[in-house]
Amino acid sequence: MTSTILIDASSAPESGPPRSVRQTPAPSSGHTFGGVFRSERIKFTSLRSIRLTLLITVVCGLAMSTLIAALWSGEMNAGGMGDMFGPGDAGLQGYLLFAATMSAPFLALVFGVLGVFAISSEYSSGMILSTLTAVPKRGPVYLAKAVLLAVVSGLTAAALVLGGLGIAVLFYPPSAAALGAGVVISGALGTIAYLVLISLFAFGIAALLRSTAGGVAVVAGVTFVLPIVFQVLSITNWDWVGVAMSYLPTPLGSTLASGLTEVAAGPSYWGALIAMLVWAAVTVVPAAILFQRRDAR
Repeated sequence: MTSTILIDASSAPESGPPRSVRQTPAPSSGHTFGGVFRSERIKFTSLRSIRLTLLITVVCGLAMSTLIAALWSGEMNAGGMGDMFGPGDAGLQGYLLFAATMSAPFLALVFGVLGVFAISSEYSSGMILSTLTAVPKRGPVYLAKAVLLAVVSGLTAAALVLGGLGIAVLFYPPSAAALGAGVVISGALGTIAYLVLISLFAFGIAALLRSTAGGVAVVAGVTFVLPIVFQVLSITNWDWVGVAMSYLPTPLGSTLASGLTEVAAGPSYWGALIAMLVWAAVTVVPAAILFQRRDAR
């Protein structure tokens, strides 16, 4: 059998010096922080647990403010303001802060749960592997999650505090004259900062443990169990117990919610703010280091 091979010379390369070829640069694999942040925002807001937590937070917080304002405004209308919050402007300021910030210690755990969900949900679902495959540089991912959590928790806390102030004024209109007082403004901002830092503290805990249940348990222990333990220890009359207890998150939140006023014992307003920053940094910074170094599983 004979085989015939046909060669088409029309497609053969021309003789002579090679022509210059224009190189097309390969697409960049880098990711801007804005793009990573938008991706994290989409994932964060699409979680049903996050939406439910935010809804419960706002509803419970405003409901507590309504209940407090309804109870105490009746007493104030009856002329009992001096007995509860003091006379004059100080009484109005105390009433506003009490109605707007009293729910903060109780909602601290809810903000902690929000911080835990912000990162642990990806570990529980295994989606963290896809996230780190899409964005190999882990630093921007961790930073975007933390910044997004701070923004969301800050907006939620602001809605609670401002809504509480509005409810307080609605029930007792004369208190509107004290809205611009430094004590009220600093107390409102201090409460917002406290709730944001609690959520970041919980975020760091969850990033360290990579467990939703573990993160919630630790946050609950720090915010509710530790104060009870120190209350029991206070019967020993050891001096260090009272000092240590004043630096727990819950007492620090109460100090921040009181605004720029004189404090009889424990840290001042600014001292409490610094202490809360330390609480958040103690978990967020080590978690950031481990997030970059250890395996994603």
